[in-house]
Amino acid sequence: MSVTKLEIEKVLKKLSEQFKNPGGMVVGGPYKTLVGVILSARTRDEQVLKLLPNLFKVYPNVEVMADASVSEIQSMINTIGMYKQKAKNLKKMADTVVKDFNGKIPDNIDDLVLLAGVGRKTASVVLVACFNKPAIAVDTHVHRVTNRMGWVNTKIPLHTESSLLKLVPKKSHDLINRVFVKFGRYICIPSKPRCWMCPVKQYCGFGDKNTIRPKDANLIESDIIRREEELEVLRKEVLYICQDI
Repeated sequence: MSVTKLEIEKVLKKLSEQFKNPGGMVVGGPYKTLVGVILSARTRDEQVLKLLPNLFKVYPNVEVMADASVSEIQSMINTIGMYKQKAKNLKKMADTVVKDFNGKIPDNIDDLVLLAGVGRKTASVVLVACFNKPAIAVDTHVHRVTNRMGWVNTKIPLHTESSLLKLVPKKSHDLINRVFVKFGRYICIPSKPRCWMCPVKQYCGFGDKNTIRPKDANLIESDIIRREEELEVLRKEVLYICQDI
């Protein structure tokens, strides 16, 4: 199934109307957002958002984090998975930014991916959220959903990214990760997509659509609304608490 530019715009419009909130880790400037995205790897956004206020109180900028030890950073983030490796990455990232970039988070993907814990997905999130630069952050959700819908036909996220950059109008690059992550998390889930509640199924090339509304549909829908509301409350709390840090 080939997709037209008009269909892409219609899909993104519908999904952006349903998922209006920014990404969970968009929590301020480049330093704070980068730290949040690094910590969110294989971890629920809610868990990361709960620890960020205290983390940023102790390490309000990259220079202070560079002065910390790995063990000190570990003690601040030990409520999330892979915290030991993530602490090492944060320390190395801060050291590199201070030493090689004069304490400024880089604003281009080539330099961002040189930082510990930063791949193209993380770099792209920061570029879009903090530097208003066109980029498409492809995680497992974006990769799965765009292949399932027939937008791309790729095996790995890197190829998905390059295909989407050519396919999606530049003005809409910033929407891809924001809406498809949430869409893939709640509706176009891996094992059995919830096509019965999909607002864009008419534009989808997936052949085995699950269109039968289950008995617990109301519970599923209300839980999605609850999770999104709670996530946005936590994100705004981080922004409010850290605004003067």
